[in-house]
Order: sequence, then structure tokens, then C-alpha cells
Amino acid sequence: MTFKDIVRPKWLVGLLLAVVVVMPMCLFGIAQGASIAVSMALACVVPLVLARRCSWWSLASTVAYCAVALFSVVSAIYFLYEVSIGSGATLEMPNLDSDAEKYYNWALHHYDGRCPEPLTTFFGFPVLMLILWKALGVSVVWPSAFNLMLTLGTIVMSGSLAAQLVRKTPMKSATAATIAISLMGLHGFFLSQGFIIQKEALVYMTMTMVAMSLFWLQDNTTSRGKVIAAVAFYVSACLILAPVRAKYINFAVFGIVILAVSSWRTRWRSILVLFAVTAVAWYLGMSMSTTYNIQQQVDNVVGGAEMTESFGMVEGIHLDYLNWMGGYFSLPLFKKLLLLPFTCGTQFVIPFPWGAEDDSWGAWMPRIRLGWYLCGVLALCYYGMLSWRRRYSVGSVAWWPVICFVGIAYISAGTVSRYILPFQPLYTAVAVYVIACFRIPELRRPLLRAFVGIEVLLAVALVVAFIICT
Repeated sequence: MTFKDIVRPKWLVGLLLAVVVVMPMCLFGIAQGASIAVSMALACVVPLVLARRCSWWSLASTVAYCAVALFSVVSAIYFLYEVSIGSGATLEMPNLDSDAEKYYNWALHHYDGRCPEPLTTFFGFPVLMLILWKALGVSVVWPSAFNLMLTLGTIVMSGSLAAQLVRKTPMKSATAATIAISLMGLHGFFLSQGFIIQKEALVYMTMTMVAMSLFWLQDNTTSRGKVIAAVAFYVSACLILAPVRAKYINFAVFGIVILAVSSWRTRWRSILVLFAVTAVAWYLGMSMSTTYNIQQQVDNVVGGAEMTESFGMVEGIHLDYLNWMGGYFSLPLFKKLLLLPFTCGTQFVIPFPWGAEDDSWGAWMPRIRLGWYLCGVLALCYYGMLSWRRRYSVGSVAWWPVICFVGIAYISAGTVSRYILPFQPLYTAVAVYVIACFRIPELRRPLLRAFVGIEVLLAVALVVAFIICT
């Protein structure tokens, strides 16, 4: 009897759908539970249906996807419970805070005027909510389910990236995709932001689309049809980012520059198109923004006292952290550059696996850091040991998320690790490539030594941080 005889895809999907149906009906009753069940079922099934068309998809990939989807959808349903019945509110008027409350109220104001219009920097996600409500009625369920669908689709794309990277290693593409999807299921912080009423899910998807486009274009063996698809992917991503979060278009520029340096001779037409599309999308994003402008982008780079308030670091441990560095945002450029190893390290480890604000699942889920600590260290092994060897390098585009990581640490002093979440699918694909390289005899021992050494340093850093912060 084989694994295929014991585990069948239909059974796994059936188990997933059974949980999706039973859990909301137990928490919300039959009427409300039915709408939640249908929306969440679609959120899980649509990415799976699309993924099964990929050449690298396998039974093991289905098992991994169903496990990640089950964990995510249970968390999403519990999130709906926490912001509605669990806090004395309703699905129509949930108990939200921070940016989520602004987006929700903006959409409500333009839906029926029941609340004043809040000031919102980018209105792409609120407009999406408004469109969903025009079709389905006002409820927090629809945007949450839509975000979950995008997040699961991003996880599938991470598997696709991993399958592409390992083509020259002993590992099969199907195995790489399965490992990538499984590892993404361990990124608690990533998943926790993927179904709430925020724009993160849209940014996840678009930045992963940009990554896939850059890797396709970097490969000189890519067919003409796939080159066209890569350009279309990139155009779609930028046009979505423009109203949703135009800041991330700046990171896409870094990717094009890296691609141009390595592949200008073979891809110059595509690169020119990408530059033109990026410029148009950036202009549209700045034009549509109500509070964000070019001067604010300059302030992000130059710094200044107002940046402390901009990142919400006016009190508590964040302010202590900035003061310990001598008022980071007022430091000259060369001092900020000297502090980059420290700010990057801070950005890598936070949020810590402890210190949740309360006992709710929504507060503890971002503290599940195993996946990131594992993938991040494996990625460091690649950048430190393999990227410099022509034989084992996957190309210069793999350095794109590193440049973005460093840029975010420089701008935010390493205190807003949420900004690096859209790049975690790419880091995970790179981590899977390193796992594949463990099968190469000459690399196995040095990679193992590097991996264990970095993990020990990380553990020591976490212990020190725990002692200082608690």
C-alpha cells in the first residue's frame, strides 16, 4: 500500500471544507455561518484549483496546501469571531482598530454615508471593500475571505518560485514546491496579516508577482511567450500597487535595476517597458494618494524628528530603543549606515516569540516565528556562501529582497518588521534552494556548519533580548 492509496486529494479537500462549514456555524449560527462558510471555502478552493494546473503540482503539494489552508482558515474564522460576537459587535459593524478601522469606515462612508470619512493615505483596499459590498452587502466577512484567498495564492506562487530555483539541483520541482508551501505555513506573522482588514494581502501577491517576473526575465532560456507573461505579470502588479500602496513601487525599481545590470543585452526591450510602466504607476500612486507625496519620500530617506512620530515611536520601548541609538532619525547619513547591521538584526528578530499584548489568538499568532527564523537563516547561508559561486548562484535577482530589507531597516530603524513580510515568499524560495543544495556532497558539510552557527547566534541574541525586554 502506497502513500497515494492512503491519502487521496478528495479526502483532504473534503476535510478542509468540512471544517470550513462546521466551525462558523458553531460560532455564528446557521444563517451567518453559511455565508462565512461559502466565502471561506471559495478562498481556499480557488488557489488550489489554479495550482493544480501547474506542472510541478503533486499529491504532497496538495497535502501541504490543505494543511496550511486549514490553519489559515481556522485563524481567519476566529478573527471574525473576535472582532464581532467576541467583542460585543456584529459582522456588519465589527470592532476594528488602527488602519483597519480607517479603511472600513472609509468604505462605509462611501457606501451609505453612515459615518464620517476618515483620512486615508491610499484608498485602493477600501475601494475593493466597497466593490465587494455593492455586490454582496456590508460585512467584514467578504474582505477577510478575499484577503485570505490572495494570501493562499501567494503561498502557491512561493512554491512555484522554489520549483523554478531548484531546476539545476538534485531536488525535484514538486518536492521543492511542497517544502516551500509547508515552510510558508510556519510564518505566523505573515499569515496573521493575510486575512485581517488590511492591504497586506494585496501587497503580498503583487510583490511576489514582481519577483516571479524578474526571475523569468533573468533566465535566458525563457520562451517568448513566458517573457510576455512576465511583463504582463509585472504590469498588473504595479497597477494594483499604485492605489493600494505606492511606496512598494520604489522597491520594484530596485529589482529592475538589478535585472538591467545582469540582463541588459538580452532583455533590454522588456526592461525599458518595465521602467516605463513603473514610472506611470508611481505617478498614478502619488497622484491618487491623499497624504503621501514626494517630499515625504525624501523625508523617509533623510530622516528628521518628525519620522519618530510617523512610525509611532513616541513612547515605550520603541522610544527607548531610538534614544539608545542617540535619536536615530536625527543622525547623519554615515552614522545610520554604520548602524545598519544592528537595525537589520533588530528587524530580523522582531516581533519576538513572547510578549503578546493579550491572550487572544490574534495577538499570539504573529509570535509564531519558527518559519521565518528557519528560512531567514537558510537564506543567509545562500547569500554568504552560494551566491558568490557562479556554479551555485541563482542569479543577481535573488539579491533584490536583501536590498529591500536593508532599505526598510534604514528608513524605519528596523522597528517595523511588517514591511518585510511581502518579501518572505521569495526568502522562502531561496531557503528551499539551500535545502536542495544540502544534497550536493561538497556543499553539505560547510552549509551545515554555517546553518548551525547562525542559529546558535540567533538563539543567543533572543536570550539576551528576552533578558533585556522582560
